[in-house]
Amino acid sequence: MLPSAAAEAELLAALLLRMRRGDAQALGELYDRTLSRVFALAVRIVRNEADAEEVVCDVYRQAWENAVDYSSGRGAVMAWLLTMTRSRALDHLRRRRARGVEEPLHPDDALDAYMLREGPEQESLLDVLATGSAVQRALAVLSAAQRRVVELAFFEDLTHQEIAQRTGWPLGTVKSHLRRGLAALKPVLVREGCGDE
Repeated sequence: MLPSAAAEAELLAALLLRMRRGDAQALGELYDRTLSRVFALAVRIVRNEADAEEVVCDVYRQAWENAVDYSSGRGAVMAWLLTMTRSRALDHLRRRRARGVEEPLHPDDALDAYMLREGPEQESLLDVLATGSAVQRALAVLSAAQRRVVELAFFEDLTHQEIAQRTGWPLGTVKSHLRRGLAALKPVLVREGCGDE
């Protein structure tokens, strides 16, 4: 039987405490318990499994090096890891763009690679996050349009203009959905302990 979200959060916090003391085995346990969610988010952002693996390595190295800086008052361990994953994945995309490396339209003939890039338009990032996570519960309060715009802005790091181009919506509509979505998210995240009053 899977542990409850609260029990899992406590377990991850205990592992991080052990990591602070230099316990490398705790890092291995953290890796085993969180890899699927971290990797799924990395793939979602960089859209390439090899690049996602590189991002994942960076995330767990950073978690090991910065375990002493983690504060439970700023959110759960899983949220901390996913935030690092998002940041490292976006850094990876920026470096790739700076080098002029663009994603080919049809990267190869493998069906899996094609489907990864052409997944259903309404597929939500939340499907890859842990069941019962604070982010998942928070995003569930949004309308489909608000959720889509928030995901594009924060998980894919798109500008308002890029979101308008991707969705085909007017720029003003994109801004309205994002503003209303963020306003709706704030009280939920505060209640979940992931934000400030």
